[in-house]
Amino acid sequence: MGCYTRMMLPEIQRSRVLPLAILALTALSAPCEAQFRDARLPESGQLWFEMVPTLLNWTEQFALNSSVDSIADGDREPLAAHFDGPLALRIFPPPVALLDGLNADAGALGFDPVAPDDFSFGDLEFSTMRAQIRQLALGAEVGVLDWVSVGFRAPFTLADMTTTFAFDSTAATVTGNVSGFAPADPFIVDSRAALGSLGAMITSGTLSGPTLTEAIALRDNTRAFLNALERRAGAGALIPTAPSAAGSQMLSRFAGFAAAFEALGLALPELALPEFASDADFEELFLAAGLGDRLPKNSRNGLALGELEVFVRVNLIDQITRRRPIPGSAGAEEPPSSPDPERGIRFRTTVGGLLRVPIRSQNAPPFRDLTNSADVPIGDGQTDIEIALYQDIAFGSRLMIQVAGHYGIQRSDAFVAHIALPDRPYTTGSLQTLLFRDLGDYISLLVRPSLRLNPAMSLGLEYDYFQLGDPVYALTDSAFEEWDPGVVGAEGSQKRHRLGVGFTVDLSEAQSRDELRSATRPVRRPWRFGISLRRAIAGSGGRTPASFRFGADFRVPINIF
Repeated sequence: MGCYTRMMLPEIQRSRVLPLAILALTALSAPCEAQFRDARLPESGQLWFEMVPTLLNWTEQFALNSSVDSIADGDREPLAAHFDGPLALRIFPPPVALLDGLNADAGALGFDPVAPDDFSFGDLEFSTMRAQIRQLALGAEVGVLDWVSVGFRAPFTLADMTTTFAFDSTAATVTGNVSGFAPADPFIVDSRAALGSLGAMITSGTLSGPTLTEAIALRDNTRAFLNALERRAGAGALIPTAPSAAGSQMLSRFAGFAAAFEALGLALPELALPEFASDADFEELFLAAGLGDRLPKNSRNGLALGELEVFVRVNLIDQITRRRPIPGSAGAEEPPSSPDPERGIRFRTTVGGLLRVPIRSQNAPPFRDLTNSADVPIGDGQTDIEIALYQDIAFGSRLMIQVAGHYGIQRSDAFVAHIALPDRPYTTGSLQTLLFRDLGDYISLLVRPSLRLNPAMSLGLEYDYFQLGDPVYALTDSAFEEWDPGVVGAEGSQKRHRLGVGFTVDLSEAQSRDELRSATRPVRRPWRFGISLRRAIAGSGGRTPASFRFGADFRVPINIF
C-alpha cells in the first residue's frame, strides 16, 4: 500500500453515462508510504522482524484546471473542488411526484408550471472532505547469505473518508413552510372575511354590468387561490419561495387581487411567502424521503489485509557496515597506526525486487464499497512488480546520505465499476460494468541526509518524490459503448514532493562501538526505532493528494540459525 490518489468526477457531461466509481478515492500501491529501508541486510541466519505504523492525512490536492479562477495549476485546493457546482439538483433531481404536486395548483396560484431545472430545495455543497489512511505493516526479512535476503510485508490498512455538507436554504425555490396558511391563521381569516364582503356586494345587487362580471371573476379567482393555499397547508405540500420566479408570480397575482378589492372599497391582507427554505425542509423532504441515501457518505474500510508483498534484496557493495575491531582496541589485528575505517567516503549499495499481489476481491468490502461515491479503498487490487536501488553514502563517522529509489510496474487488470446516469452522478448505481485498467508505472525516490548526534541517535531531513503516469481505462462490455471510459482516468497522472524530518535510534550502533573497541563481536545487529514527519510541499496532476505523513518503524533482529 502506498501513495493514494482520488478518483474524482470531472465536469458533468450530460451526453454520456458517468461511472459512480470515479468519485472514489483509489489507493495506488507505492513504496513511498512504507518505512525507510537502508542498504543494510541481515546477516546469514538472522531474521529482522519489522513493524511499521503509518498515518496519511489530507484535505487538499494539487489542482489542475481548477473551477476556481484564483487557484492556478499546482496550487492547493480542497478535495471537494472536483465536485463542481451545487449538489442539490445533481444528487436530488426533482422527484416527479413533488414536482407534479406543486404544478397541480399552478393555475389557481397564478404561476407558470415549474420546470425541473427551476425546482430546488436549496444549494447543497460539500463543506469539508478529509481522507485518512492508517496502516500497520508487519514484515520479516531473513538473511539467506551475508549478501542476499528474502522477506515479506503484510500491510493491514484502515481507510476512511469524512464528508460534511453546507446547505444554503436561501437558494431554494420551494419550501414546505406552509404554516401561515392554515384556516385559522390571520392571513386566511382576514382574506376569507374580505371575500365574504365581496360576495355580499355581489348578491346585494349594488353591482351591475361589467363591474358585476369582474367582481364575480375576482371572487372566484381569489377563492381558488385561498383554497389552493389552504389545501397545501393541510397536506404539508410545497409552495414557491418569495424570491423564486413562481413566488414572484404568486405575489403579483395576489397584489392584483388586492388592488381590485381596494377599488371596491374592500381590503385584502398582504401575502407574505417564505423567503427561503429551512433545515427542516432539507431533513423532511430530502432525508425522510430516503433521498439522503444518495449523498456520498462517510466511509471506512478495514482494518484489513488486502495485499501482500514478497521481496528479495542483494547487497553489491558494503564499505560501511563495521565487521572489524577499531584499530588500537583490544584484539585488533591492525596496528594502532592503521587508519580508522570510519574515515573518508564509504558506500553501501543494495538492489531489490518486489512482487505485490492482492489476496482478496477488490470489488467488495472490506477492500472497498462500490455503493459509496466517497469511498477510500485499502489498496488498488492490482499485481505490481517493483525494482529498487538502496544507496548509503557515509562521510566520516557523522554524516550519512541514504537514497531509496523504486520503479513500479502496475499490471493491467479489470475491475467492477458502478454506472450512474448523467443527471444523477452520485446516486447508488444499479448498473455495473467491467472496466479494463492500466494504472501506469510509477517512480518514487526518498533521500535522507542525516547527522549522527551520538553513537545511537541520528537526526536528518527527508525528501520524497512520487511520479505516476497517465492511467488507461477501456470498456469490456459493448452495452455501454456510448460512454467514454477515458473520463475515469482524467487528471490521473501525478507528481508530488514532500519534505520533512526523521529521527532514528539505532541501539546496535551504540552497543557495537563498545563491542568493537573490546573486539568482542562484529556489528550486524541493527536494533532500530525511527520516526518521520513529512508534508507535501508541491505537486501537480489535479488528483494528487497534498498529504501529511507520519510514520514510525521498529526493527528487531533475531538469530534463527
